Amino acid sequence: MSDNTDDKDIELMFAEARRYDLLTAEQEQSIDAAKWRSVRAIFELIAADTELSAYMAQFCDQCLCNPPQIQRFPNRDLHFVLRRELAALFKDGSHAAASKAAAQKLTTLKTAKARQACIEALELPASLSIGIAVAVLRRSGGQFADTVADSIGHWQRHWTAPPPSFALEHETLAALKKQLRHYTEARDRLVMHNLRLVYSIAARYKGRGVGYLDLVQEGTLGLIRAAEKFEYEKGFRFSTYCFNWITQAVRRYVGDAGNLIRFPTHVQEQIGRLYKERFAEQARTGMDGDTETLAAAAGMDTEKARELLQLRNLAVSLDAPKYDDDEESMMDSLIGDTFGGAADGAEQRSLGNFLDHAIGRLEANERQVITARWGLKEASPLTRAEIADKLGVSREWVRQLERSALKKLKGQSDVQHAFEDYRQSSNW
Repeated sequence: MSDNTDDKDIELMFAEARRYDLLTAEQEQSIDAAKWRSVRAIFELIAADTELSAYMAQFCDQCLCNPPQIQRFPNRDLHFVLRRELAALFKDGSHAAASKAAAQKLTTLKTAKARQACIEALELPASLSIGIAVAVLRRSGGQFADTVADSIGHWQRHWTAPPPSFALEHETLAALKKQLRHYTEARDRLVMHNLRLVYSIAARYKGRGVGYLDLVQEGTLGLIRAAEKFEYEKGFRFSTYCFNWITQAVRRYVGDAGNLIRFPTHVQEQIGRLYKERFAEQARTGMDGDTETLAAAAGMDTEKARELLQLRNLAVSLDAPKYDDDEESMMDSLIGDTFGGAADGAEQRSLGNFLDHAIGRLEANERQVITARWGLKEASPLTRAEIADKLGVSREWVRQLERSALKKLKGQSDVQHAFEDYRQSSNW
């Protein structure tokens, strides 16, 4: 069951989605055409500027000889995003020849039209095209939010020759920002008018150990990815095209986060079949079916079914209730451990000052919970139940604040770097 906060959030989500009508085929084509016009306009801007063309040549050369390495990224997700976008341009990729041609010719071609043809031959996905444009914008002093550009920024630090900073003319800079804005508006229109599909698909996976709002978030990421890749000229409806992207994102998240132990996808599907048959048997007879009955209904060997059913019993969540009729979880009765002492007292004080600074960026109530939970400020660590009693609030409220605060801290790049340094110094 969702708590009151979740219920309100869900109500707001549905109310927001109802503001956007479903698109007709003609509307989808019009919006997607606007998206790709912006991408082509960005190619024109890059081709028309010799500095930007030289940057593209360097970009392709690095794809061939210096592809991104996972150990150089502070966040593994950024590495995977970039590898996914660049895969076709690597020396063993499907567009390696076009990548090589761009690396060699973009700096020597005399006309903007010839350079544009060379860039278009790369057949860059829209998301990568936008990421490159944002990376260029940032090196010109501008700002624009984009995950692919974040990944490119980390990768550029390890290029064999540092990429240049650009002093773009005002007209070029303004045109680049305009096309980025137009692209984002078109992509977001496709997303907003199809959010109902995300909510519908996410609802099918409720009750699998993952919250509904988390399922919606992952499904929305899949929808955004579909909006970036969609090409109406191939003859598909966007609502049909994005269905698989949303479903894949939600299923992958359920597989990764729904269980404390990560099983292979095919094993997860087999377990799901067995439990589906178990629920059907309960609904039909009011009793759990025996292993033989479930195995026959699921079309698998009895011994195999018995092994799969036992997999669900290998782990217990600390957030699970201690007793069936008890609201208190096992985690509520545990205290947060204090941070271990570093070998060097000065290092420990430095780490403490750094943590104070990082925690200082949180909201006031989040700071209060984190400080009490882990016994910071030279205090004793408290359990969630003790914090709830002290503040006069529910344990669930404390748990939500703790989760939110830890997520924010984990997302701070300097915290990630500090953790890696501390882990290496401690020989973890």
